[in-house]
Amino acid sequence: MTQVTQTDSAPGVLARIDSVIARAETVLIGALMLAIFGLLMLNVISRSIGSPVIWVDEAAVFLMIWVALTGASLALFARQHLAVTLLPDLLSESARHALARAVDVLLFGFFLLFAVILWMWFDPITLWQAGSVREFSRATFNFLYQEPTVTLGIRKIWFWLAMPVFCFCGLVHTGAHILGRGGVRT
Repeated sequence: MTQVTQTDSAPGVLARIDSVIARAETVLIGALMLAIFGLLMLNVISRSIGSPVIWVDEAAVFLMIWVALTGASLALFARQHLAVTLLPDLLSESARHALARAVDVLLFGFFLLFAVILWMWFDPITLWQAGSVREFSRATFNFLYQEPTVTLGIRKIWFWLAMPVFCFCGLVHTGAHILGRGGVRT
C-alpha cells in the first residue's frame, strides 16, 4: 500500500483538506478492492456450484471504475503518475520547478474544464427546477438520473458520481500543489 504523504505543503486549510481527502481515498480504495475481491469470489463459487449470480460482474466493473478514478486522484496527490522525464532531467532545478508549476496549472485547468462539462451534463439547476427526475428527463432528454444498470437494477447515477468526485478531488489536489512550494517532483 502506498503511504500517503505530501511533499508540497499548501497553505493552511487547503493542505489539511488535501490530506484528509487523500486519507479518505486510501481507505475507499482499500474497501472497494476488498468488495471487488468478495464479489469475484462469490462469482467463482456460485459458478462452480452451477448457480451463477448474474449481477456480480456488472457490480465489480462499476466498483473498478470507482477504484480507477479514486486511485488516479490519489496518484495526483502523491505525484506518482507515470511521467516521461527526459525533458525535466535535462533542465536546471529552476526550470524543472517552472515546468512542474506549468503542469500543475494545466492539470488544474483540465479539472476546471471537466467541472464545467460535468455541470452541463448533470445539470443540477434544471433538475431542481423540474421538480422531479421524470420531468427533468422528459424536458431535457437527459436520462442520466433515470437509467438503470442492466443486472443490478440500480440507477447508474450512483456509479457515475465517481466523475464529479474525481473532479473535485483532482481540483483540490492540483490546487494544493499550485499553492504549495511550486510542485517540485521528487
